[in-house]
Amino acid sequence: MTILTIDDIRTKLHDRRLEVVAVATGLHYNTLRQIRDNKQQNVKYETLEKLSAYFYRECALIGVSK
Repeated sequence: MTILTIDDIRTKLHDRRLEVVAVATGLHYNTLRQIRDNKQQNVKYETLEKLSAYFYRECALIGVSK
């Protein structure tokens, strides 16, 4: 699996309910909000992995390629 860039993740988070993403990824709501709102610059690699996996699963469920 390819890891999405932080900019790709920010774009994808803008139209998502962060509560749903938080439950699905195990990340805290505030972490997601800070990433989305560009307040978090140094994002852990593990966080990028979790969010990338979430968005790839979402695409696979609806049959869309990345």
